[in-house]
Amino acid sequence: MERCVNRSLLSFLAILLVTLVAAPELARADDVVERVVVRNRKHTSLGTFEVNPMVGFSVTSRMTNQTNFQLGLAYNFAEQWGIEARGGFALTGLTSVGEQARQGVMDANPFQPTAGGPPDEFQDLWRLQWQALVMPRWTPIYGKLNLVTEVPIHFQAYLTLGGGAVGLQSESVVYCQNGVSDPDVSRSSTCQGYLEESRTTWAAAVGAGFRFFIFDDLALRLEVFDIAYPDEYRKGIDRRLAEREAPGSEPQQGTLTSAGLTNVLFFNLGASYAF
Repeated sequence: MERCVNRSLLSFLAILLVTLVAAPELARADDVVERVVVRNRKHTSLGTFEVNPMVGFSVTSRMTNQTNFQLGLAYNFAEQWGIEARGGFALTGLTSVGEQARQGVMDANPFQPTAGGPPDEFQDLWRLQWQALVMPRWTPIYGKLNLVTEVPIHFQAYLTLGGGAVGLQSESVVYCQNGVSDPDVSRSSTCQGYLEESRTTWAAAVGAGFRFFIFDDLALRLEVFDIAYPDEYRKGIDRRLAEREAPGSEPQQGTLTSAGLTNVLFFNLGASYAF
């Protein structure tokens, strides 16, 4: 099956690339920003620790939907540079598109020959279960917004790039373990147990965002965050034999095949407490 091009991800990466190319100019302009835009820096980051709780909503959902909860612990060893360790877990499930695809497979007769042979599992079904990431952070811009003349809002814009380990889980759309000896007679419109699998692997992540200072030690954090990890799926699943397997047993059908990377783009909303 051909994979759809993630246009949202490509747009985000293009913007990130342009930003990185312009980084030297941003760095040279930093002194101008300090003198003109923000005459008196109100908030300092140098030598501070941070606690950063966040919740992220996946914005590129097709087959799966993911809501990610993260807690970050960061240290700023310079005004513009810091490093953050992030840990978290996700609540996940199939989207309506995934559920419809599953029902379509269940409605098809497993004994009906198909032109393409035994069906393949869908790609990009692996979902985040937990993550542990190390994210260096660069903050080239400090500014303020005069939404109210008497109370300007100070902010920082930052980029972050890193990686780490993730725990993944998947629930099949095709592979049904019904535990029946004769699926031709005993199969029904429901499945007793779709194949569930889990694994641990590496991940890479990139993000860009803003911190809007509410108080001296508290800021609102808005972030676009992309995480990528290796994808794999089963090819050539004999559904007749799969339905004879007991639910939860080791799968015997299909060939596990690498499928490049799964990219999940999140919009993160959170807070940052400095001390």
